[in-house]
Amino acid sequence: MLIMRTITLCSFFLLISQLTHAQRVLIVGDSWAEQQWQDQSHNMVFTANGHPDITALGDTTAISGSTAADWIAPTELQRIADALDNNPDIDIVQLTIGGNDFLDAWRADFTPMQTLTLQQQIQTDIQTIVDFILAQDPNIEIILSFYDYPNFVDTIGGFTGIICNNLHTDLAQPTPLELNTAARDFEQAYTQIADNLSRVYHVSHAGSMQNTFGFPDDNILPGDILPPGDLNLPSPVASMRVTFTVVDCFHLGAQGYDVLIQNLYDDYFQEKFDTIFRTAFD
Repeated sequence: MLIMRTITLCSFFLLISQLTHAQRVLIVGDSWAEQQWQDQSHNMVFTANGHPDITALGDTTAISGSTAADWIAPTELQRIADALDNNPDIDIVQLTIGGNDFLDAWRADFTPMQTLTLQQQIQTDIQTIVDFILAQDPNIEIILSFYDYPNFVDTIGGFTGIICNNLHTDLAQPTPLELNTAARDFEQAYTQIADNLSRVYHVSHAGSMQNTFGFPDDNILPGDILPPGDLNLPSPVASMRVTFTVVDCFHLGAQGYDVLIQNLYDDYFQEKFDTIFRTAFD
């Protein structure tokens, strides 16, 4: 009887370990994806929320400067397939792409038709990537994770602001309202992909930096502005990445990315991970 009980308990815990095995999230995309991978934001957030066994992978699929148009090339799609084949424990792919397509082409003086044409092209490219990933595994899920507002207010002055100032000029010098509105509209267009596919999800980060950091110098405290934020304002300069004292106009610092991944955790990963654990008791 004692032996039988021991075998039963061992079998139960073996089942638990099989159903709650360490998993990985594959990060695919551009510089936002690469910086999240380099900063280890996913691993830190997962660990802080009680899931140290779940880790992120992005060494071959998070590539700074890449566009959705780049990723639809057969060689780049194969890069994703190889990562999935080499890591069968991946069952979630985070796709962060489209920002460079937008920044490389959109201008504040675009006509509505020009804007719509660009939106549709980027959406088509993202759809191609999504369809390819879903075709690799019938159980895989995709989380679409895009961007928060840039800052072309505090980052374009002086010698250190040359790069951001040039990019702002290339964009036809949009106001925060113009740029944020366009970014919001583009993201809303992309979310139609998630609306139409049961294994694709979307979490918006719009206004997360304004909410988390606030604008203390303007007497706007953290928490005063709720997501999706104030379109008239940029992301706070305190949330932006600093490299050799140069403040970035588009990329977030490590703390900012931690906020984004926590947002993903709250709105997607938590339920996903808890569901995986609960399957052991079904």
